[in-house]
Amino acid sequence: MKKILIFLVIIFMFSAINVYAQSMSKYGYPSNYHPSKKTTTTSNSGYPVSQKQNNNQNYSNINPAILSVNNMLSISFSDLGLNYGEYNDGSVASINNKYLDTNNGSIKGFNISGSNTYYNWYTNVNFSYYTGNDTYSGYIPSYSGTLQNPQIIISPLTQTSSSKIYNFNLKIGYMFPITNKFVLTPYGMIGWHIWDRGDNTIQYAHYSNLLAMVGILAQYAIAPELVGNVDLGYGTTFDAKAKENHNMSGGALYCQNTVSSCNPFLIGEDTITFNLGSKAIYNLSAGLDYRFNNNFHIFGNVNYERFEYGQSSTVYLTPTNIYNNDGVLVNKLPNNYTEPNSVTNEIIYSIGIGYSF
Repeated sequence: MKKILIFLVIIFMFSAINVYAQSMSKYGYPSNYHPSKKTTTTSNSGYPVSQKQNNNQNYSNINPAILSVNNMLSISFSDLGLNYGEYNDGSVASINNKYLDTNNGSIKGFNISGSNTYYNWYTNVNFSYYTGNDTYSGYIPSYSGTLQNPQIIISPLTQTSSSKIYNFNLKIGYMFPITNKFVLTPYGMIGWHIWDRGDNTIQYAHYSNLLAMVGILAQYAIAPELVGNVDLGYGTTFDAKAKENHNMSGGALYCQNTVSSCNPFLIGEDTITFNLGSKAIYNLSAGLDYRFNNNFHIFGNVNYERFEYGQSSTVYLTPTNIYNNDGVLVNKLPNNYTEPNSVTNEIIYSIGIGYSF
């Protein structure tokens, strides 16, 4: 929660400074300007010249249809296709699959976004949230054998799981008009990603990471009211963590002749924090925006993102003691955990409405 508040404060301060600067007439922006509104002035290409272009020569080469899209508040509703897998490192000989476990499914959500231009500088901030159920496929361990030589039995497990995903992003770039219809905007972006995997039980895990990316946004004015865009980004995750619930730390098993006859005595649950390795992140999106009156837009986007987490170091918990029927300690089971390398693929389909200002 502390990180969320800090992030939102930074975004608010940046936006407030931006809005204040634009309200100053000495910069050529009267407080009542509307870059998205049509005017009676028409360029040679047939596109209406925006108010912002009239007020500042720095915008003379940027298409007003693109400028309208880049000064907009919007909300969209999305379907996110989630595909997550933890790579099999070979540590469990009986598992021959590529992944130790996976989460696959489609979850719903929304995105709130705001973009703004100042001279040729472009800023975008957005928050997205997704929630729903997916399918977990993995394995569950159990023990068999003698007390002195217990064996781990791995059994397949498939069940319904839940997911909640949060994203916070801030993007800053500079617009370069290539032609009167085509603009390229290289940018830098920072963000924060959270995934709550499963419910608050032994299967629950809380993943989080910061990210830094560079990319380029290409926008083309297909018509005076229609703009297409393609966005390509590349970067890295960092400060990635996974918090998971595990039980049996410091617990005890009271058994008769075999481990399978044991009655567990568990001492609560342990929340383990794994520090995950930094890995690459890739993003590709494309969309269309249609302005159906002076200020209102409808738009659709499709976005693909892929990122990975690196394997954590091993976390050692208190071993589980095994006692025989007479209460004599006969063995200790190791209680060690490692978060493996993993990969996440997301495809997001969105449709939304925006208001340009």
